[in-house]
Amino acid sequence: MLDDTRAPEEFNLEDQRMAGFWIRVAAYLIDFLVLLVFAIGALFMKSVASYMLLVIPVLAYKPVLEGILGGTAGKLALGLRVINPEGKVLGLAGAVVRSGLFILAMIPGTVLQIKRIESGISVMDPQAMQTSQEANVTLNYANYTLVMLTVVSCLVVAFHSQKRGLHDLMADSYVVYQAKEGPEQ
Repeated sequence: MLDDTRAPEEFNLEDQRMAGFWIRVAAYLIDFLVLLVFAIGALFMKSVASYMLLVIPVLAYKPVLEGILGGTAGKLALGLRVINPEGKVLGLAGAVVRSGLFILAMIPGTVLQIKRIESGISVMDPQAMQTSQEANVTLNYANYTLVMLTVVSCLVVAFHSQKRGLHDLMADSYVVYQAKEGPEQ
């Protein structure tokens, strides 16, 4: 029987152990390996529809898992959670805001690959790939700029007092170590 006389534990963000830069890099590497299958497969698709069937899960991976489960496969495997200031999962809306920069950084590359598919350019043809890049200079610059902005957002974690990146600040989120269940050891 449940004891209803006990008050629920109050959540205190200051009691949480914030996840630093390197553990988050390790989580990212796990996520990278999970998504690598989709990314490699997407490079060899011959139709836009089949390409998008592989790209959509990659775009949805981070916001859906962080919004519903509180972390991606990499974060959860390493005992990390993404939370809001009240200690709860972000929900889909908060996770989309947190992932917005990552998703935005993928759009120019996705558009470039769609253009290549429509033009019949294979990733195995270096001359055609070079011509494609030269013809799409603006998209390439947008791609590099957004990727660099994402990298900067992540690097901020290493220097921020609460180990938060720009994406965490935008979404008012924190990456913390999960509390251990059971008695303290």
